[in-house]
Amino acid sequence: MLVKTLKTRFLAPHPLIGTKNKPASLHLQQRSPYYWWWAYLRRNAEYLACCEAGGTGELAALYADFGDVRSDDFRQWWGGSEQRGAKLFGEQQVTFRLKALSDKTEWTDFGDHSAVIAVNLNVGRRKLQKDFAEWLAGVHTGKRGRRSLGQANVSSAAYPLHRNFSQHNLRVMLEVYDAWTANLALPKPERKTMWQVGEALKLVPTAITKATDTQAERTNKLNVMTVAFSRYYKQARAIIANTAKGQFPNSKL
Repeated sequence: MLVKTLKTRFLAPHPLIGTKNKPASLHLQQRSPYYWWWAYLRRNAEYLACCEAGGTGELAALYADFGDVRSDDFRQWWGGSEQRGAKLFGEQQVTFRLKALSDKTEWTDFGDHSAVIAVNLNVGRRKLQKDFAEWLAGVHTGKRGRRSLGQANVSSAAYPLHRNFSQHNLRVMLEVYDAWTANLALPKPERKTMWQVGEALKLVPTAITKATDTQAERTNKLNVMTVAFSRYYKQARAIIANTAKGQFPNSKL
């Protein structure tokens, strides 16, 4: 009986955290959407209150999985003795890749994503290879490359990613959210407008005002910057809110 197994994997890039004596740099941790899941969850006031209460309350079940996220140490949260990252986001280990049955008594239920065929070994190798390729093309619809992050229906992870989102956009949205939150915490006379905060972040480089701009150009740039900032902020708020549902990144409320 021939059996080939596959190791547990992630459907999206996992963070590189290095070792205790040689930790990976922050940008290698942030290359993964799972890092940003943790980062956005840390902005969820409801979940932070659960952490403060020792994991009790309405989000107790989520806390049992994600634990206390108030520490800045992502590496420890992801790995450590609990290996939380693999438990939360890793695909369940595939029990086999290819299995040849030497006797019909070896048949068992291999799951919904398996198929069993009989091969006539009296047929020539090339003909069998051609027939198998044609059959496989008909039943295996997957394409080469990494699966879409939003294909929750094909993920066996405890917490599959909700949809596609680039690491860059996740970082920018959180920067916008943090900047606006800090701005709102200022005394009212010191607060800036969305376009001013957006310009400080260089959110839309082409919409940064210049001294040589005409009034019409300046007005247009202010509008562009304000709209972009508002959109990023609203998306970030929604994603943060949905982390309490165990969903990420879900930008719809």
